[in-house]
Amino acid sequence: MHFRPISPRSVLILSCGVAVLGAAMPVSHAAEIRTFHSADGKPLKASFEGMSGDLIVLKREDGRVFSLAKDKLSQADQAYVFQIAQRAGDEAQKLNAAAGHKITNGVRLAERKAEELAKALGIRPESTSKYGSSWRLYAAYAKDYRLFGAMPYSVALYSDQAGLVSSISLVYANKGDFGSTAGMGKDHFKGGTEATAESLAKAMTQDEEAVAKSLTSVLGEAKVQRYGEGKTRRKVSRWDWNGHSFLLSNEENEYVSLAVIPTELADAGGKSVMTKDADLKKRLLASIARSPDGDVLLTDIPMVDQGPKGYCAPATFERAMRTMGLEADMYLLAMVGQSQAGGGTSMENLLEGVRRQVFSKGRRIKEVAAEELRIRDFKRYIDEGIPIMWAMCSADEYNEAADQFTEKRKKLSDWKAHAAEITAMAAEWADTPKPESNHHICLIIGYNEATQEIAVSDSWGPRFELRWVPVPVANWANVGGLFMILP
Repeated sequence: MHFRPISPRSVLILSCGVAVLGAAMPVSHAAEIRTFHSADGKPLKASFEGMSGDLIVLKREDGRVFSLAKDKLSQADQAYVFQIAQRAGDEAQKLNAAAGHKITNGVRLAERKAEELAKALGIRPESTSKYGSSWRLYAAYAKDYRLFGAMPYSVALYSDQAGLVSSISLVYANKGDFGSTAGMGKDHFKGGTEATAESLAKAMTQDEEAVAKSLTSVLGEAKVQRYGEGKTRRKVSRWDWNGHSFLLSNEENEYVSLAVIPTELADAGGKSVMTKDADLKKRLLASIARSPDGDVLLTDIPMVDQGPKGYCAPATFERAMRTMGLEADMYLLAMVGQSQAGGGTSMENLLEGVRRQVFSKGRRIKEVAAEELRIRDFKRYIDEGIPIMWAMCSADEYNEAADQFTEKRKKLSDWKAHAAEITAMAAEWADTPKPESNHHICLIIGYNEATQEIAVSDSWGPRFELRWVPVPVANWANVGGLFMILP
């Protein structure tokens, strides 16, 4: 048999499907090692991984992947490949029926356009950057939305910089969303929760059982493994199909989640590859935009919409970690930070929980006490492309000023007069009693030293991705804590 080795990138493309009567078909989740024979009878132990055109992809026992023309195989092996394609095609239809949405179109998720999948799942854009995009839906606000037999409170889809699917994250009953009486965005401060420990536990059990039943009906019984790093390591039930894995977990009193990720990442137990410092620093510097009017702004910060729950700290940490090339999920971080139902996260616990994960990837967390917020004290971090997590009180007066100045800037022509107006505000805001409620954490992603304004980004969705706040207003709302993740 003459085999041609193929590159890892080619494997992603070729293993996405097998061609049967001109149609791309997915690979079965049960890729077994068997003895193939060439047309002239030579044996080779391998598993069938996929097909593109007339090229068949096989993986040997040692893990090496090869391709060969279909007619180089024996007639019996060609028939075997055809049977797998038929079976996998049936599974694809059954999986879509179990999901209640067209979650697969016959190709591996890693080769599917994320925008097309987002449309199929009915979820909206959340964030776009040069390095990837995301879409999210809080299904409690959608009518009769179900995925795998239960309503996911959060559906999040992530893409790589080529626009292809990276992963899907579904979070079902959880202590942040379940029973929440809060609204979205700024309105989440006004709510709480009607959930009890008993009602949450019951809902979590029901959701876990429904999702497991849906997947088992198509893919058979799950296997159990450990997944994640540090304090986010947990036990999951795993089903594999067509180059990706479905990981279902139930963290007691926290959440039920289903992650859909590449099988390679599941095999690695969730241990992601570290972005090299040199590559990260280059990427961070490339994200800085400077305007003639003095604005310095970070442009590639991923958005995370925390939804109707008080997960501002976990959501903001996720955004900062992803900016610094670290994998993160606000629901996992909420568990680490011991966030309470209805909101409230222990910064001490959260910092302790993520510090080791950040350090293991060659990064470090820096904390700075800042009783007075001054641009000169933090601008060097922004000038390196590093976002700053800022602890403050998101009071109504602060939000009104942020909205007004952000709108005003869109039509601004006299920047000197604008700067003078902000300078005159200092005494007025200094004499105003400071707020003591609506404790919050958001990102500082830019500044204008001439006008004395900072650019702030709240984890409340695209509408709150950028607002400009005068320093006197920011100081009025300031609680005194700045946090950065550094290379």
